[in-house]
Amino acid sequence: MRFGQLWRALALYGMLSAAQFAAGQHQPGTLRIDHPVQDKNFYLFSLLENDAATRDVIDKELNAITTERRNALASARRICKSDVACALKAFLWTDEEIYTVSLSLDHAAQTNPAVERFIERKLLPSRTYILFENLPRQALLVRAWEICARGMNEAISVYGEGLAPRYPAIDSISADLQSPDFQQRVLALAAQYAQQDFTTAPFFEPSLRVALALLELNHRDEAGRFEPLESGPNRAAVEAIAAIDWHKYAYSAIVVPGAGGSDYITPLSAAGHKRCALAADAYHMGKAPLLIVSGGYVHPSQTHFAEATEMKRALMADFGVPESAILVDPHARHTTTNLRNAAREIFRYGIPARKPVLVVSDASQIRYIASQDFAGRCLKELGYMPYRLVRNESDTALVIEPSIEALEQDPIDPLDP
Repeated sequence: MRFGQLWRALALYGMLSAAQFAAGQHQPGTLRIDHPVQDKNFYLFSLLENDAATRDVIDKELNAITTERRNALASARRICKSDVACALKAFLWTDEEIYTVSLSLDHAAQTNPAVERFIERKLLPSRTYILFENLPRQALLVRAWEICARGMNEAISVYGEGLAPRYPAIDSISADLQSPDFQQRVLALAAQYAQQDFTTAPFFEPSLRVALALLELNHRDEAGRFEPLESGPNRAAVEAIAAIDWHKYAYSAIVVPGAGGSDYITPLSAAGHKRCALAADAYHMGKAPLLIVSGGYVHPSQTHFAEATEMKRALMADFGVPESAILVDPHARHTTTNLRNAAREIFRYGIPARKPVLVVSDASQIRYIASQDFAGRCLKELGYMPYRLVRNESDTALVIEPSIEALEQDPIDPLDP
């Protein structure tokens, strides 16, 4: 069973906590992003790498399984030779191993003050595993580990072995799986991390390094591009937020989903440009002080253009919208994540989350977002609704309220977790 089915089945346990936080408790704030692809996929691991005291406790708890896995890596290096699947298998975590680690983490969290402090002061405030925040604290740590373990497995399987991802047309392995050059590169990195001295590194380090290296080998760094956004393309708008008089506006923001092109030379499709025109009209009418344009490097696969950055360019050049009024999300790859990522920026940047949001697009997409089919897709793929539908404003606009569950990190989609 894929991990998405497991944690989505458990997602209901997080709803009470999410409702409490949506009521105004614990503003999440922006995440610290030092290593973008890792931090956005595996925030638990990034936190542990920077907390020696907690890591030491956990590594002692996991000494037996860590030794066993290191021996398996050494054995694989000797026997696998030119077999890529064999070499990578040793880096995958089995269900039994994941469960064994879960038991140890549960015990460490219940018996050691350092681990308890780590959860309370670092893991919980990050809000990256928000669906499980109302569970006992040790269970939050366990769920975060399980999410990350399955995420590492997914990255290794898809970008090393060619397993089909959820959306093969745009998210699949980029390299030729049968290419001798690719096989040699994979075997080399497997050998590198199999023999590297991880005696002082966290228990997850070999698999994490291979997963990230395979993403890089496939040029699949989409999740990390432009990060951290608040000091890059969103800097002007983020700096302007504190001075906004929100009472003057009906909506906190105008969200504009991207529309990808069909070739590698067109920066912005006609549909995307039309959506910008609709959004600019709403902005100039004074409906909201901010626009959130959302769309990544999606269509066609491995395109050089991010929908959001091209929409921002058009809004400024063609429609007179100032940069200080435009937030970009250059990572979303689907309509579901257009809305999820926009909600994330609203919560992370301190935009009033109780104030409604206006979504502007062409009539066909607005009908789709308002449909039961789309709600079902959100629940199936994300495990929750990233918004609450308030009403249809017109054929080309609808009103929503963002859901704080959107902060949940999902490395099963490593290009936009």
